[in-house]
Formats: sequence, structure tokens, C-alpha cells
Amino acid sequence: MATSAKWERVEAALAGRPVDRVPFAFWMHLPEVDRDPERLARATIDLHRQYDMDYVKVMFRSSWCTEDWGVTFRGYHPTRGYLLTERYAVQEPGDWERLPVLPPDEGTLGEQLRVLRLVADGLKGEAPILATLFAPSMIAAQLAGEATFVRHLREHPDAVHAGLRAITRTMLHFAQACLDNGADGLFYAIQQASRRVMTETEYRSIGRLYDRAVLDDVHGRSRLTMLHLHGDDLMFDELATYPSHVLNWYDRVSGPTLAAARARTTRCLAGGIDHERTLVLGTPEEIAAEVRDAIAQINGRGLLLAPGCGVPTIVSEASLRAAREAALAPVG
Repeated sequence: MATSAKWERVEAALAGRPVDRVPFAFWMHLPEVDRDPERLARATIDLHRQYDMDYVKVMFRSSWCTEDWGVTFRGYHPTRGYLLTERYAVQEPGDWERLPVLPPDEGTLGEQLRVLRLVADGLKGEAPILATLFAPSMIAAQLAGEATFVRHLREHPDAVHAGLRAITRTMLHFAQACLDNGADGLFYAIQQASRRVMTETEYRSIGRLYDRAVLDDVHGRSRLTMLHLHGDDLMFDELATYPSHVLNWYDRVSGPTLAAARARTTRCLAGGIDHERTLVLGTPEEIAAEVRDAIAQINGRGLLLAPGCGVPTIVSEASLRAAREAALAPVG
């Protein structure tokens, strides 16, 4: 059982119990070093300790889930830190049916397991460690490009479903391998459950079959499952029924607000920090005020202070310190 103060604080928040202060963490891509497991693990630990965060989201390089299927890349985004796609692996409908089930401990997937082992060895249980996983529908969109994925789903559903089955089997094995190699839990991202991407009927036809299947299989073995709802015009109520301990989304822009979400679910919520605007452009006073507002919205109960998504790599240390200092305020 967990004995560290950070673990106790996080577990109290998950259960909706009183906390001394609201748990705090942020995450960002770590370009260049993310190509080397040892360097990425060291940078992850250093970032965690620099800001004394309460939980650790291990940011695998953004291409971790597509390289072994053949996607190629051409450098990093200048402010976001993710890799830019050069060529997609899926070009034609028949390509979906040729996707193999990948072993979790080889290739790029195996490299990420090594990152987890090194981070776990370095932290020695002091804080929860979350492995970053993408849902099968999100991986499918990255293998083909979102527009091609949606078009193929509408015009060639049998082929796409064959591909999604292979992706799902791969993620089932990889998710378990993450938990066996140092992760305490999972940060599980879903991007296609947005009405700007597809209709609710279309998403349910794949979400419940594939995206939820991974959570159904692994959630019972995860001590901390954070479900990340990515995008705008979210199918929030649909995804709130998926198994998880925590819901995370861009609450400062795409809604619902933390207060509105609390009226719709009793689950722990992660958010409150506008990582694109306030954290990058705001003054320390504005950042602190936003953190205080997030805590006040739900009285500091059942909350992990977090960004709505990955923090841009251009954010200043002073801004991150301001968010951290505001999070140190006692609750009550």
C-alpha cells in the first residue's frame, strides 16, 4: 500500500475526501530527449522534482503508438513538442486489414516500457506514475490522418473495423505491460469523441467496441486511471460512463466547467489550468487567481489541479512556478 504523502494526497482526492491541499501536476512533451529512453526518464524525473509535483504523467514521444506500424515523421512542432507526420501508414482502405498485432515489448513500444522502468526505479514509489496511452480510435486517426480515417469509416467500415481490432489487441497487451513495468496507472486519451470529428452514433459504433474495451480490461488493475477527453464539443456524458478514476479535459475552453461537470458526475476531476492562454500569456497574479478559482468551483474536493492538455514547450519557468505556488495553498 502507498505510504508517501503524495500518494495519500492523491488517493484522498480520488475518494472525494478532505485534502491538506489539492494535488498538482502538469505535463509537456520533451522533444529530442524523448528519442532516448534513458534521457527521457531522467528528464521526466528532473521535471517532476523541479516542481515537486504530486503525480507523474510519463510523456512518451508522440509517435510511440504509430512508428511500429510504419508512420514516418519530419521533426518537432516548434511550440507543442510533438512530432510532425511525414507519411501515414494507412493510405488505402485495404491497408487497415494488413495492420498486424504488435508485441508490447519490441520496437518503439518496448522502448516506452524501458522509460517506465527507469522512472519507477528513480522515484521509488514517492508519487503515482501514469503511462500515457491513446485509445484505438485515436491511434487509427494518427495512422491514416483524421479526415481519411473518418472517410474510410463511413465508406469502408469493415476494413476499418479490422484495423481497429488489431490496434485494440495491441493496446490491451501494451496497457498491461505498462502496469507490469513500473506504471501505477494510465492516462488514457480519447480524441474522436467530438462532434466536430464525427456524429455521436458514429463514435459509439467504435468507442464502445474498442476504446472502452481497453479500459474495461485494464481499469481494475490500475490504481489511477485518468481519462483524457481531447477536443471541442465533447461527448462528455458518453465518456463519463467509461471506467476511470479521474476525468480530464480542457475545462477552460471546451467545457463543461469544473462546477458544471461536478453537477453531472461524482468522479474526481482534473483540470482548472488554462495551459494555452493564462499559463503562457498571463501574469503570475492571473495564473494564481485561476488556480484559486478552480479550487473554489468545487470546494477543493475531488480535484487534481492540472492543465487541460500538454503544456506548450515555450511556457516560462516563472509561470509554472506561479501555478505551483498557488496550488500549495491549504484547502479550507
